Amino acid sequence: MPSGALSPRSLRLLGLAGILLIALNVRSAVAALSPLAARIDADIALDPTAIGLLGVVPPVAFALSGIVAPLVARRWGLERSLLLAVLAMVVGHLLRAAAPDYLALVLGTAIVLMGAGFGNVLLPPAVKRYAPLALGTVTAAYATLMSISTALPPAIGVPVADAVDWRVALGLWAVVAVLAAAPWAVLALRPPRPPAPTDPPTGEIDLAVAIEQPDTGRFRDLRRSRVAWGITIAFTASSMTAYSVFAILPLVLQDVAGLSEAAAGTALAVFAIVGLPLSLIAPVLVGRLRRPTPLIVMGAACGVAGFSGMLLLPTAAPLLWVALMGAGQVLFPVCLALISQRSDGPATATTLSGFVQAVGYSIAASVPLAFGGINALTGSWAPALIVLATVALLALTAIPFLRSGETVDAELARRAR
Repeated sequence: MPSGALSPRSLRLLGLAGILLIALNVRSAVAALSPLAARIDADIALDPTAIGLLGVVPPVAFALSGIVAPLVARRWGLERSLLLAVLAMVVGHLLRAAAPDYLALVLGTAIVLMGAGFGNVLLPPAVKRYAPLALGTVTAAYATLMSISTALPPAIGVPVADAVDWRVALGLWAVVAVLAAAPWAVLALRPPRPPAPTDPPTGEIDLAVAIEQPDTGRFRDLRRSRVAWGITIAFTASSMTAYSVFAILPLVLQDVAGLSEAAAGTALAVFAIVGLPLSLIAPVLVGRLRRPTPLIVMGAACGVAGFSGMLLLPTAAPLLWVALMGAGQVLFPVCLALISQRSDGPATATTLSGFVQAVGYSIAASVPLAFGGINALTGSWAPALIVLATVALLALTAIPFLRSGETVDAELARRAR
């Protein structure tokens, strides 16, 4: 049945399925590689600097997506842009699984992560479009699936590599990405119809109309928004710590805490698993709290405790330190929820999501490479852990920017007056 013949309810359910399936994909490409670094090194040389460079690819790709995705969504529409994102993930997974050398490995990683970056940017406006009356619940659901997609690759990657090969362990995630393409392929074929000027406003979203187009000019306006900067500060702290952990934590645990390769991979899965209940609860709490201050304080405190514990007492309780680092990532679902909550419509959500992620990931991009280089020079991970504890603490500076509780639209309108 052509998608244009589907009822609004069916389109809504397809959109929700698409949102959840993309969420199950956006982190798997990031988390799948580092636990397999030693296996890959047998075929493709990976020294600490090379691993650090691979760690830079996720935030760079996500930062570029923050700039490009709103432009593509404006030109092609939300559904076609998300379909493009999923197809890029499929191609990227397969390319790096078949990579004959380091350059192909980096290229495949960049492609899959550009697709994941598009998903990161466009999921908040997709929630705003397909679930406008359940922002907290749907954001909690997809943030939870993001945590699952972070936890699964480290947990099963090494066993699959042991049983078959590291290439299979990387390439199997293409299957999950293919599943996510189905609902967006149907929705992308739905012919858009602009809303009639006389259409009455309702509490239900009209899924037969085209998505409100993001005004890319607002990107410049957001630089004047305290609300936008508050979300960006918290998101940047989360990104810097998360992607550094993905890149270096298995090596830190092996070199500093004395864990085996398999145990280090399991610990990285613990980092992600801890985020599961937080991803369920945090977006709902954001919807109920006028200010997200308690959640930001919790994220900063847990991050500082985790990185400091790994620095000072690495062998005492390594899994506890990793779990605290994971709890510090509560900032990520908080920011996702704030992007939707502090936007008045899908257009603002698209632009705000792009702004927050472009700035946050641009800053985060240099960190894993720097840590790899510093380790190569000094032979120590202590400088990296000190920096990461400091970054977690700096998340507290977001609190004053988010006190008002107003949306970006309302703030900019007030400033214009």
